[in-house]
Amino acid sequence: MRSRFKPVAAIVVLGMLVSSGAALAQTEACGGPKAKITKKVDKPLGEAQKARDAKNWEEVLVKVAEAEAVPVDKTDYDRYWMTEFKGIAHANLKAFPEALAELEAGLNSPCMPEDGKPLRSKVLMQLAYQGKNYAKAVEYGKLAVKLNPSDVEMVNYLGNAYFQMDDNQNARVTMTDYVTKMEAAGKVPEEQAYRILQTACLRLKDDNCVTEQIEKLVANYPKPAYWTDLINSLLRISKSDNELLNILRLADGAQVMNDPSHYTEMAQLAMAQGLPGEAQYIIEKGNQKNAFADSQRERDHATRILADAKQAVALDKSTLDKQDASARSKPTGDSDVKLGAAYLSYGMNDKAIEALQRGIGKGGVKNPDEAGLLLGMAYLRTNNKEEARKAFETVKQNPNMAHIARLWMMSVEKGVAG
Repeated sequence: MRSRFKPVAAIVVLGMLVSSGAALAQTEACGGPKAKITKKVDKPLGEAQKARDAKNWEEVLVKVAEAEAVPVDKTDYDRYWMTEFKGIAHANLKAFPEALAELEAGLNSPCMPEDGKPLRSKVLMQLAYQGKNYAKAVEYGKLAVKLNPSDVEMVNYLGNAYFQMDDNQNARVTMTDYVTKMEAAGKVPEEQAYRILQTACLRLKDDNCVTEQIEKLVANYPKPAYWTDLINSLLRISKSDNELLNILRLADGAQVMNDPSHYTEMAQLAMAQGLPGEAQYIIEKGNQKNAFADSQRERDHATRILADAKQAVALDKSTLDKQDASARSKPTGDSDVKLGAAYLSYGMNDKAIEALQRGIGKGGVKNPDEAGLLLGMAYLRTNNKEEARKAFETVKQNPNMAHIARLWMMSVEKGVAG
């Protein structure tokens, strides 16, 4: 009598079970290529196969149960296909724990060929993840990574599983591996991968790692929220008032100055550097954006700073011509750079460029990185992006200032600088 049962290999792709048309090669331990289903269970298993082909998953389970109930000794081959059919049915019914148990038994069966194990490890990892059994997802994720060395997405899944278990150290190591491999292949990693890596680093209190991941998010997924996160992370690791002022200048330029305290802090730092025009500009901008509307304390603070800034501006502006003449007469460029910063604070961008270039050209500038940043900002405000880029590229001495300069260039490339 012709057998009703015709084995077909079942596979899972991202948790969805489908059928391929290839016949399953049997291992020698399972009876070899001539292995057959025991005659008395052949009929119900054949009917289970028809139900599977019709995607009648409940019927598959009914027919397998009938096969299991047949009072006859079952071979490994019989049991293998019973678990396969049940695993397929349970997975399609989204009964992931049951599917995992059945298909896990299949992996450990002598009937599972070696060349089927890489795919099965992926199946089990994904089923475990879908069923929120993250310990099992890690177990089979490690196996899947080992058996599928070219499949980078398996590394991604494993990193996700570690993260779900709050194993931040392994999540960090694994997601770093995924990101590195993707970037080395010239591909952009998933947005979620960067976010998981960022969170793992945050929980491990590694601020530099956090900033690195946010910067990659900004580069590849330039959303305002990521720019805000990046500014906040830079503020946490800034080491001087000068760095702090330039980070806040970047926040303003990238259009992500949202915190009212950032406006007042930037204004106070500018006043301390003798730039009342910049202090007045940033407080007035905060007022225009209603940044202080929700806090009377911040509003009063901003009002006091603005009054002081306006008083200082009246005096400073009246002496600009004298400052210009004095700066030109000096052999070194520090005074020219300070004058350029003042011109820039008043929106006199062409004069700022001239003074900054003159000062840089003379030499003897105490803070050449500051000069380069100011010149880049001045060129940006005249919409000369190419010259701005060249100016930012000169910022090299202080690693943190050079980092700020690179972010200015990124903001220009991503079209967010303003």
